Amino acid sequence: MSYLVAFESDTWSVGQDVLVASLAAEWPDATVRRRELPDGDEFGDIEWELRRGDAELEGRTHVDGQCVYLDGDIRLVADFALWYRKLVPAGTDLVFCDQGYHFDVTIDATTTQDDLVDAAGE
Repeated sequence: MSYLVAFESDTWSVGQDVLVASLAAEWPDATVRRRELPDGDEFGDIEWELRRGDAELEGRTHVDGQCVYLDGDIRLVADFALWYRKLVPAGTDLVFCDQGYHFDVTIDATTTQDDLVDAAGE
């Protein structure tokens, strides 16, 4: 299943350089690629894979820096979403949901891994 971590408005984004540097610092074993996208493509300009034990996660960005798409083990996805929250100023709304928007959770300083896993129904 695909999950998204997205901003509620278009007034803030995480830049490519910030994301790549932050991924390298926090997830040093991650494989990170920058891609030149064909005209009209809107996501996948940065892609990454990471592992923790047997859990795997694949991620990619939307070109506007306002959303990341995550596929993989829900606990690792949740941990990544909580880490990503740290890249965003307090007071900026960040939402965790599935690709079909069957659920959504605002991620703030009190959100836990269990909150996200439970919302996903996993």
